Formats: sequence, C-alpha cells, structure tokens
Amino acid sequence: MRPAITALVSISLLALAPACDSSDADLGDDFRGSFDVNTQMTMADGGSDDGTVIWEIVEAGVVYEGPAQLGNVLMYVEGNAIYDTSGEKTCTIDSPFLHSNMREVVAANGSEVLFTVWNNYVFDGEIHVKSENWGQVKKQFGDKLLFQLEPNDIFLGEAIDGYRLMSTNADITAQSEGRKLLMAALMTGECGSAGLPGYTF
Repeated sequence: MRPAITALVSISLLALAPACDSSDADLGDDFRGSFDVNTQMTMADGGSDDGTVIWEIVEAGVVYEGPAQLGNVLMYVEGNAIYDTSGEKTCTIDSPFLHSNMREVVAANGSEVLFTVWNNYVFDGEIHVKSENWGQVKKQFGDKLLFQLEPNDIFLGEAIDGYRLMSTNADITAQSEGRKLLMAALMTGECGSAGLPGYTF
C-alpha cells in the first residue's frame, strides 16, 4: 500500500519516494532522468507574464502548485507512474514500440493514451507513423500537435507560430521525455492537475 501524502511545508521528500515494484521499473524511470533539474513554470505571452510561478517540479519528481518553498504538493512521481497527494495512481508512462524514441502518458485505468512525446514535440493522444523520422512525424502536426518545447519556453502548436504559453527557468529540452510529458499533463489538466489557468485543451 502506498503512503498518503500531505501537503505540508515540512513534508519529507523521502516520504514521496517509496520503493518501486518491478512493474513500475520496466521502462527505467522515464519520468525522471539524469538531466532533470528543479524547474519553475511561469505564464508567458499567451497569458499573464508577471513572473508568477504556476508550478515547480523538483528533481525528486514532486510537483508543487506555485513555488516549492510554499509546500503546496500537487502530485508526485514514483517509477513510471504519477500519483496524487492521497497516493492514488493517476497516470503511467509507456513506450508504444520496442526501441522507440516515443513515450506516452496513459490514463491510470490503461484505457486511453493522453499524450505522446517525440523529441521536443508533444501530441494529443496516440500518433501513428510508419517510421520515426521528421517527415513522418511532421505529418501529424496538423491534427495532433499540442506543444513544441524550446529550451526555456513552451509553445502552443509550433514555435514558428509564436504563441508562447509558458516559460521555464531551466532548459526543458535537455530533460527526460517523462518530464516533458509531466509538463503536458500539468498544462492540460490531466493526471491530477487542474490545468493551465484560462485554457482548455
């Protein structure tokens, strides 16, 4: 049984990382990579850009509403799953193909693929390509592309269109595929998040 988590300022990060079972470890902790660092997410040109921190993700895989120093825990990552503060699993990460660069976030009941990430592109639901190359993936942009990630920015659709939703204080393109998917879940209101204020995706 997984421990319940309370959103207290004095919460211990050790309580947020109980031992993984073997089924969670199949993909090698894709939600947490060696390049993942503490990352604050703030609104950008697409909304209020007053520097207010909407979410902060810390290296241990804990997501806070607002800055981490306020202690408002929203969700946490254990192995390849996301849990809410009561310890309920809300989403998992999956690899759709053997040796694939794509990663998917799947609803907790396993019935629906919420997002797929490929490099610095996040898509709505599943994407189907004959091979994982730029040309094949580009064909999915019109119907499926949600976000493009740049080093310190998240764009709605392609970055070339210039609609910058959020800014970050760390290079998110260098972080794990799971970290990118976690950010997509936060913005769209999945996996225990209320979503980006003022937006419905």
